[in-house]
Amino acid sequence: MEEHRSDAVAAGTDADTVARKGSGRVQKRAWGYDIQDRSEQFRLKRRVVIETAARTFNKRGFYKTTLVDIAEELHIAKPTIYHYFKNKDEILFECHRIGIEQITGEPLPEGANGAEQLKEFIQRYVRMVVGDFGTCLVLTGTTALEPQNRDLVRKGRKEIDTILREIITRGGADGSIVACDPKVTAMFIFGQMNWIPYWYHTDGEMSVDELVTHEVEFVMRSLAQHQTR
Repeated sequence: MEEHRSDAVAAGTDADTVARKGSGRVQKRAWGYDIQDRSEQFRLKRRVVIETAARTFNKRGFYKTTLVDIAEELHIAKPTIYHYFKNKDEILFECHRIGIEQITGEPLPEGANGAEQLKEFIQRYVRMVVGDFGTCLVLTGTTALEPQNRDLVRKGRKEIDTILREIITRGGADGSIVACDPKVTAMFIFGQMNWIPYWYHTDGEMSVDELVTHEVEFVMRSLAQHQTR
């Protein structure tokens, strides 16, 4: 992967489902009074801090963002954040970790050929990089992290890179993708997709679904032996 660039469980609802319902609702629920389970409230509030931090990092830049800025976005006092995180680096690491796990956390469909797996990978990756955590992963990079966390994130990014290279190799072997150098091809694909957060806006004319479709078609026109949709 190119270098440039809730846990909340509520009555049977997992973290990502809660998050997709809207950060405003999650934030209001997290700091509201309707949650009696303290462990649930802790997890939900921690998730909201991470989500808010990711959006703030993306908007202001990591180095220009302070814990005070994040606290103000949440309408809480700065010391409250220390109840959930020891420093800004730990928050950034969690943003990166969640972004990486959106790609590595679920296996690609079994029995699919290389071209089909490539389409699935591109769809996941594009959706990841236009989300708050993926955008943070791309825009911030790893140099801002402390050494231990930096190594963990780089390991995760390397895992993503390996997944794509193996897909390309598999596709070349099964004949669904044209023969090519997996390393170079992966760098081209990542270079293109990692640029998306710099120009794409979710509130613009193009929807995320349309963006995903365009990216899949663009890559597959170059690599697929037999174009299928």
